[in-house]
Amino acid sequence: MSRRRMEGLTSSDERVVWIDVARGFLMALVVMYHTLPPQIAANLINPAACTFFFLSGLISRDIPLKDSISKRFKQLMIPYYTMALANTAIWLIARAIVPRQEMNFTLGSVIANILTVRTAVGIIPLNIIPLWFLPAVFVMEIYYSLLRRLRILIVGITIGFVSMYFFYGSLPFKLDVALAVLPYFALGKFVRSRDLFSKRLSFLFTALACSLYVVTSAFCNEVYLMEDYFGTLPFLYVIAAIIGIIAVSGLSQILQKSKAVRNVLSLFGRRTLFVLGYHIAAGFLVYPLFDLIGDPIEIMERFWFAYWIINMGVLYLMIRYIPEPVITALSGSFLAKWQRNPERLTHGK
Repeated sequence: MSRRRMEGLTSSDERVVWIDVARGFLMALVVMYHTLPPQIAANLINPAACTFFFLSGLISRDIPLKDSISKRFKQLMIPYYTMALANTAIWLIARAIVPRQEMNFTLGSVIANILTVRTAVGIIPLNIIPLWFLPAVFVMEIYYSLLRRLRILIVGITIGFVSMYFFYGSLPFKLDVALAVLPYFALGKFVRSRDLFSKRLSFLFTALACSLYVVTSAFCNEVYLMEDYFGTLPFLYVIAAIIGIIAVSGLSQILQKSKAVRNVLSLFGRRTLFVLGYHIAAGFLVYPLFDLIGDPIEIMERFWFAYWIINMGVLYLMIRYIPEPVITALSGSFLAKWQRNPERLTHGK
């Protein structure tokens, strides 16, 4: 998709508004997923996560591999390690205040798992786990660039689909997950190259996609994307993920028409790194209150929807009122921002 045609979909400050809305909408779903919803709600959320990888492909540009690795390392891996360090400090403080079994990890094992990007449940604090997404995108884009350069991209995409059936685990640096989600990134690149998203999706087509998504994703039971496990029906998950890309894209183009909804979701969309890195830590702010009432985990499971609303409210206040330099520092995006506009940052603007 050409830059001019993308801007034709309504843009602000060189950002495509509906993509920011889509990212914000997806981040709201991610936050909901981590508020311990019932299994059916988790099923409905999970395949939609692949839209993130699609959007990464949709907005990415083709640049030399060496430059791409350097640029994306600053945009993805520096934030990963920065936010992992900050979340480690948060975990240590939370464990000291409210000592619980689920927080009981040795510092050495936590550091080792962070360095090698092993983020499975049970081996690392919960507030660090969502950061797996950043290394997965980084490795995925390297896969794409190398395979495309070797002219065997279709082979890599095929292996990515096949791997969903035979590979299960959590390899270091999300090498396995990155391969499985490569097809969605490639789809985004294809859509961009063919200018297929220069026109809005119709309301009826979006409604149909949303309906089909609900039906297909409802049967994607107990999928663990970060551990490269796609349930007993991986093929159904692929179908749900592709339909979800259409549904989320069309829905975001509809939602952007409401100024209030657009402002809130696009704010989350522009602060994806911060929300991804700290939404569980934000939930810890109300954790002690639940601890006074009873078992926090049990309470959150019973009132998960209320907990999600509270968590979203806390996050909104944080990204709305925390000064930009602080958000940049906490998100680890300082090198990426300096790379984009070193003169502006040098003058403190």
